[in-house]
Amino acid sequence: MAALWLIVRILLWVLAVLLGLVVLALFVPITAELRADETGFAAWLRVLFVRIKLYPRPEKEEKPRPEKRKRKKEKTPPPAPKAQPIAEAGLAPARSTRQAAPESEPPAQEKPAPKAAPAPGPAPEKRAKAAQAKSPSLAGKLPKDLDRTLALVSTAGGAVRRLLAGLTVHSVNAFLPVHKDSAADTALAVGRIWAAVGAGLGALQNFIRIRPGQITVQPDYTGDEERKASFSCKITGCLFIMVSVGIWAFRRLKEQKFL
Repeated sequence: MAALWLIVRILLWVLAVLLGLVVLALFVPITAELRADETGFAAWLRVLFVRIKLYPRPEKEEKPRPEKRKRKKEKTPPPAPKAQPIAEAGLAPARSTRQAAPESEPPAQEKPAPKAAPAPGPAPEKRAKAAQAKSPSLAGKLPKDLDRTLALVSTAGGAVRRLLAGLTVHSVNAFLPVHKDSAADTALAVGRIWAAVGAGLGALQNFIRIRPGQITVQPDYTGDEERKASFSCKITGCLFIMVSVGIWAFRRLKEQKFL
């Protein structure tokens, strides 16, 4: 009995440790690192001290396969089908029966039975009303489908809004050289880009937390700028928020009878 109780205690401790690890993993921050420059696009995923490259994936070296000798099998032509002789003896009785069959008199033509008068049916107006009552009109179907579509869009929008609210975009570094034909056009282009960047950041901060790092719009009046355009950022989120948003969306879809 003491040995059984010891085994039960060990199992309980193992389950408690596993549950603690799962809860800890839910609150561990997960960071996606994005980078784009003249060499292309690259992405990494970082969990604590582990960094995994997502894109581009390293190409696997293909090992040379040994060539296999194919054995050629000689194909023998299939035998030609033999012509079967026509059995004349079997055709003879048929011909004799046809010749010996007496000519029968043509059957007398039967008079067609008089057609019964059609039974009086419902009026055409009543038939049309009955058909409309059986088949529901498009106007009756449209509000139901429209309500379900709006409910689905509302649930999807709420899930995306909650998911974005749990994310943080930080360490945003961008460099953009601007060169036009003249110095005035270059200055005007730089002003327009700064205005677009400010408006975009202001609009995005209503949905997601953004902590910009260093954003540089470099006017290149001579066209001799050696640095190319580049962009990098980090997006950090928590697995617990993602799981809670998924549970919320599942409950909403179930209440709306989509699942």
